[in-house]
Amino acid sequence: MILPVALLAVGCKGKAESNPKGSVGPETVLAQVDDITITTADLKELLARYANQPFVLARYSSIEKKKELLDSLIRYDVLAIEARKRGYERDPEVQRVAKEKMVKLFTQQEIVDKVKLSDVADAEVEKFYQEHAADYVRPETVRVSQILVKDRAKAAKALAAAKALPKGDFKAFRDLVAKESEDADSKQRGGDLTQFDRSTTQHPAAVVNAAFALKEIGDLSELLSTDKGFVILKLTERRPALSRTLAEAKLEIQKRLLEDLRAKRKKDYVEEARKLVKVEIYEDELAKLDLAATLGVPALPPPPPQRPGLDAGAVVGHRP
Repeated sequence: MILPVALLAVGCKGKAESNPKGSVGPETVLAQVDDITITTADLKELLARYANQPFVLARYSSIEKKKELLDSLIRYDVLAIEARKRGYERDPEVQRVAKEKMVKLFTQQEIVDKVKLSDVADAEVEKFYQEHAADYVRPETVRVSQILVKDRAKAAKALAAAKALPKGDFKAFRDLVAKESEDADSKQRGGDLTQFDRSTTQHPAAVVNAAFALKEIGDLSELLSTDKGFVILKLTERRPALSRTLAEAKLEIQKRLLEDLRAKRKKDYVEEARKLVKVEIYEDELAKLDLAATLGVPALPPPPPQRPGLDAGAVVGHRP
């Protein structure tokens, strides 16, 4: 039977061992409430929330205040015992919360506490580092949006219009791209050329050099002459170069791999335990379950009828 949360909170301890005369240890019994013992550790746990408030702790230095504190635990246990007598430990909500606490405690003690950072092999760390090298070593990159116009006079007017916009108003610049740019590919993305580094060959050298010359987000370039026309650039993002050695990244990688190890241990626990537990799945009942109705969420509309000849896997928006 799953113990009620209230009783889990106070511990339902048995008879604690006595400490040597004159000493007070964590298991020293301070009070007994039926089958529940209240120890020094319980009192300490209650006061732990005030660890950073010495003035609060100072209030409980006298015997009277200590009795007052102890009495608060006694009252709690009396209520817990009365609740147990009245069958509240069988309440579904109490059992649900107790089960949740129990699984959490099991996970902590059997998985988290037993799978430690030292269990992550150095070879695995190095392998991860090599496989994810781009996360630790990468060159400086920039991201710009462009307006490309073939006629110089028209491009000059577009540049004047861009300079008249607030520096940080990227939406207004995208609107200007839609109005003025003659590059069909970048125009549909609001002029965005995506991230690139100095070694890229996707863009003309003049564009790359001018993009890296821009200092602040929102800065504009002057007109750039390319084989496709005249270009105006606006800096939208800059990422500094990253260079972290294996030694510098080791702890971060260990923690990431540690979570993977713990997840595997948990999966193994479930698979082994499931062999000893009878599990039946009633798929017919599952199929009839309307989750949206259960949660009170409006049902999704049915999918539109499929056009004749359109393959079910076709990309939406593409003509058959």
